[in-house]
Amino acid sequence: MRTQLLIVMLAALSVGFGWNLVLSQPVAQSQEVTKVKNIGDSPDAGSLEASAPMFEKAFNAGDSKAVAALFTADAEVVDEDGNVVQGRANIEARFAGLFKQFPQARNVVELTSLRQLSTDVAVEEGFSTTTLSPDDEGSRAPYSIVHLKRDGKWLMARVRDFPEEAVPNAHDQLRPLEWLVGHWVDESQEGRVETTCRWSEDGNYLLQDYVVKPRRGNVMTGTQRIGWDPLRRTIRSWAFDHSGAFTEANWTPVAGAWVLKVNGVTPDGQSVSVTRFVTPITEDSFQIDSTNLLFGNEVMPDSSVRVVKRPPAPTK
Repeated sequence: MRTQLLIVMLAALSVGFGWNLVLSQPVAQSQEVTKVKNIGDSPDAGSLEASAPMFEKAFNAGDSKAVAALFTADAEVVDEDGNVVQGRANIEARFAGLFKQFPQARNVVELTSLRQLSTDVAVEEGFSTTTLSPDDEGSRAPYSIVHLKRDGKWLMARVRDFPEEAVPNAHDQLRPLEWLVGHWVDESQEGRVETTCRWSEDGNYLLQDYVVKPRRGNVMTGTQRIGWDPLRRTIRSWAFDHSGAFTEANWTPVAGAWVLKVNGVTPDGQSVSVTRFVTPITEDSFQIDSTNLLFGNEVMPDSSVRVVKRPPAPTK
């Protein structure tokens, strides 16, 4: 039971919820995580690493169809000004217009990071230098790409280009998670988890406080801070509980959900890691699917839980 409570506690820290982590139904097989620490260990490494040179080759050939073929059908491209192009057909039209206006445009991609989050989700980061003519010095700017595996093929699902000297506003970067603000409840036969989320006074963080109330045993409490990491250009979180356990996680948006890679440590020094898929269902509920949970050297079952928002107390 003590082991279960520690696992549950760390699961709650990961997002602020998740009492049913070791008690609920398994997640779908399609969300099974590839257990690799380095992309080089993955059988998909070659395909993922080939994506950048394939894009570069198609771009430099002025082939808009070949560029578009590298994207999913409902892919999204966000340029450095925040303009959004959605759908493979619109992406092809955008590049066709660019190549028509600038037939000598060239692109060089510098891949700096490639992480496979699951069997069908990966994140690429790097720098892209585009020149519009031989006399153009070009601009080198950072980018991030979410890759999804569809029918055995890795395709780009979301591309985000950043301004050359961008300093992203932390509050704006966290707005996609603003739906977490409020009071949430996850209850099962084992107990109840209550989590409150709010903006920090400066608006640069989302702060969560949680209380775990087991049917048996002591009440457990903890806090989590979610913020924008300007160096890694991603959302990250750091969580701590009253016993001294802590976790950190990277958050990646993927097709209406968030993928979290969570790593932590228990008070007695055992490592814990888990991959979580957090999917908003309605304005008042969301689902957490957890997989690849390792507690020390022990592999734990996958799980799926539903979390609901508690309505405000009635006024007298």
